[in-house]
Amino acid sequence: MISIESTGRKLKDAIDNGLAQLGKTLTEVEVEVLDNGGLFRKAKVRITVPGEEPAPAPAPAPAKKVERDITSEKPRQEFKREERHEERREEKHERPEKKEERRERPVREQRVEERKERPHQPRKEAPVQQKEEVVREPRHYEPITPELVKKAEDFVTELIAKMNIEANIDTSVEDGELHINLKTESSAAIGYHGEVLDAIEYMTSYVINHEPDKFYHVVVNCNNYREKRKESLVALANKMAAKCIKVRHKIVLEPMNSNERKIIHSALADNDQIITRSEGHDPNRHVVILCKKR
Repeated sequence: MISIESTGRKLKDAIDNGLAQLGKTLTEVEVEVLDNGGLFRKAKVRITVPGEEPAPAPAPAPAKKVERDITSEKPRQEFKREERHEERREEKHERPEKKEERRERPVREQRVEERKERPHQPRKEAPVQQKEEVVREPRHYEPITPELVKKAEDFVTELIAKMNIEANIDTSVEDGELHINLKTESSAAIGYHGEVLDAIEYMTSYVINHEPDKFYHVVVNCNNYREKRKESLVALANKMAAKCIKVRHKIVLEPMNSNERKIIHSALADNDQIITRSEGHDPNRHVVILCKKR
């Protein structure tokens, strides 16, 4: 009688697995349910084949004895040992000859003695080439002439007219610079953070600076925006510097043009606890405030 136990996810799976192992059909066996299974356990059955005995396991084959020819191995081992002894003897006889060859080097010994007799000379260090600092001379502005003032005033008048901006224009010359002040109720001439005002100033400077060897400086203002912007930038610089000293971490300001970055640098130049520098490329170049190491 052959009997096995089989498991499966369901009762049918357990019976099928057992029949597959025995190679029988359901009519040829007797099935005993051991466990119907559940949510966390498998079904288990015992399948019995009546009237059959399990086939006896085949007896293991006897191991073959390998006979070694001891008489043939001994001479080989002895022959190898004799060869090793002879090689060692030859090496011992060769070693003193090699030492004698090494000693016969008069030229090398002479060079070593000459080096010992020479006085020690300190190694000469190559001179460090210092970079030449390029000193830029301050830019000299050409004196403003009445013809130049008239040309700049006519250009700004025509430009703001095309922008549909009604404004009164006042011009003056201060410290060799041409100042153009717009008085208007519209903020369109200023733009976000003075972007439109900077564009008007740039185009006016481009119109009057047509000669390569001469340069005229122009400042365009609107309703005293430049002075108000400078005050707000100085206040922002002092506030961010105090925050940088408190948190001991760098502060990155918003992108600014070159004139506004100069205001930030000059406002914090006397502060010994922080360092300011410009990073990035235009138009995203900005000021970074760093705290000095203690």
